[in-house]
Amino acid sequence: MRTWLLGWCLALGAGAAARTAAAQGADSVQRVDSLSYDDAAAVAYLYNLPAALRATSGVTIAADQTVDGNVAVLEAPLTIAGHVTGRVVVINGNVILHPGARVDGDVTITGGTITGTDSATFGGTITVYRPPMAYRMEDDRVVAVHDESGSILNWFRRWKRRHQRNENRIVVTGGTYNRVEGFPVLIGPSIRRNGALGRFQLDARGIYRSADHFTWKAENLGYTARADMQFGVPRGVAIGVEAFDVVDAVEAWHLRDNEIGLASFFLRRDYRDYYNRKGARGYVALRDGHTADLTLSYGEERWHPRAARDPFTLFRNSDTWRANPVLDAGNVRLLTGTLTYDTRNNVQNPWTGWLITASVEHGWSSALTLGPTAPLARAAAAGPVRVRYTSGFLDARRYNRVSPRGQLNLRLVLGGWLGGDPLPLERRLSVGGSGTLPGYDFRQSLGGDDVLTCSDGVAIPGTPAQCERLALVQAEYRGDLHLRLFGGAGSEQGGWSWSFYHPLQWVAFIDAGRGWLLHERASDGSIVRRSSIPPLDTFRSDVGLGLDAEVIGVFLAKSLTDSHNDVNVVVRLRHRF
Repeated sequence: MRTWLLGWCLALGAGAAARTAAAQGADSVQRVDSLSYDDAAAVAYLYNLPAALRATSGVTIAADQTVDGNVAVLEAPLTIAGHVTGRVVVINGNVILHPGARVDGDVTITGGTITGTDSATFGGTITVYRPPMAYRMEDDRVVAVHDESGSILNWFRRWKRRHQRNENRIVVTGGTYNRVEGFPVLIGPSIRRNGALGRFQLDARGIYRSADHFTWKAENLGYTARADMQFGVPRGVAIGVEAFDVVDAVEAWHLRDNEIGLASFFLRRDYRDYYNRKGARGYVALRDGHTADLTLSYGEERWHPRAARDPFTLFRNSDTWRANPVLDAGNVRLLTGTLTYDTRNNVQNPWTGWLITASVEHGWSSALTLGPTAPLARAAAAGPVRVRYTSGFLDARRYNRVSPRGQLNLRLVLGGWLGGDPLPLERRLSVGGSGTLPGYDFRQSLGGDDVLTCSDGVAIPGTPAQCERLALVQAEYRGDLHLRLFGGAGSEQGGWSWSFYHPLQWVAFIDAGRGWLLHERASDGSIVRRSSIPPLDTFRSDVGLGLDAEVIGVFLAKSLTDSHNDVNVVVRLRHRF
């Protein structure tokens, strides 16, 4: 009996050894014919992890050599005859295994092949992505990028951009639905010429607004026109001129245009204030493709207040719109410098890179009629006043992939007065609402200690932003959400599995910020100059959780500093920032 049992065990052991050997052979190699962006980003993450051996040229691990850690090779072949105690990652290169080679971890290859698996030993899986991986370098890190080179449509678009020198067309577009214009319709010609010196583009649009049922009157009409000549493509120097008669937004950085438009049209909620700008400007710009743009401009324009009207909305059509605040009015001259720096791997769904927008503006007016403000925000004036000011604004965002399925994003916003006279209302700032501090309602009043709009407890129709300076910090962690149903065993074990992979993500976030004025009220009630930056314990903060499906996200936000605030439910299009 024991002899039979021993023979049965030996047979099982031999079968297991045979299965193990087969698993180490060529049949165990998982070969994938496609390489998605998410797969490429995961490979880049593995490559960027600490490695005992990193190479960008052909490398050989000898039979008597042991590498204690990971091996990462970029755009070069790797030959292994010895022992690797960690994982192997080869981007766009081949792996050659000699008899007796041993790798204790996983082997991941893009754009290459692996040979010699039958005579080597592996402690992990072998994955070979047949397509080469598209990437760029940030310092010594590999960053995956979307590779559309295999698309016939994108190939044609690139060919068209290179070879089509002339383009003439009539463009019809729609603007952002809002309580001042309703739905603005823009129509006009677009002319493009690609010449030996560079690219010339001319765009002109007439604006026809739907408020008052498209009544033909001056209030419903406007225009915008721009001519731009860039010497050198994609890098080059551009000069241009603009003329405009438009309705512009105050603090457009809070929320995206599509979010404002949908909230206005469906829910009768407009989270911006508006004024009319009419004038012209000229500019010169240094451009580095889509990565960087440095522009210096000079313009003369007239600012004029606009009142809220009564455009149609799908729901709550009987409610009254929030009043549009009466802002400052007059002729203004503006000297402005702006910088945009964008290294995001993808504009719509960034996983890594920077997005920095910075501007400095010097403005002056010989006769500016001031809109109403709180006494602490600005002294009242009986008539037009001379104004000369300097303001600045910085919005810096950093996207970081910290694991194959995790992302940590950071944002810093600083803005406000830099010098001269008090800022006009068109350049004042605020926080609060789904785009800045979602744990607080938009234009929520905090009474006398109002660090959201700096109203000082004074009620003004429309509740305009009055802060002269602002600081806001936002941080979020994103992770891919995976749900497994029916035991999650997988089909190979007879079960079902249902997994949500990108774009569904869970999001945890925290925000902190406040606005402030350059003056404060002393204990005796007088107004005195503020001596320093407000203490950190006066900043407002919130935390939240949510689900983001890339095109839409639902979030719960709760204030940490004002416990009486209810939990807010926030719906965002695309990502939070």
